[in-house]
Amino acid sequence: MTSTPTSGHAAVAVATIRDVASEPAAANIIPLPFSRERYLIVQTRADCEALRQNVNVVLESIAALKGLLERVDDVSVREEFQPQLERLNELLLIRLDQLSAADRLLREMLPYT
Repeated sequence: MTSTPTSGHAAVAVATIRDVASEPAAANIIPLPFSRERYLIVQTRADCEALRQNVNVVLESIAALKGLLERVDDVSVREEFQPQLERLNELLLIRLDQLSAADRLLREMLPYT
């Protein structure tokens, strides 16, 4: 028996029930229908996690650049770039906090979808 998606459920999985004798493990698995909103929340949370990982990579790169900058002999070059790296670091930390807050809100909304 095959069910077809109903309106309002963009992420409804099509469930197929097979003969128990031919596939005993798969016979008991019937995907649950999820609303479009739930799908979007889950996808957005995954996107937030990917962004968080990328921001952490950039923060590590900034730390490496700071280390390289300390070895530069020209004081004027160090004075020019150190504040820029500090500002970038601060902005990225703010973005990490915002991503965490967004993820927390999405996680709280998930049970209501």
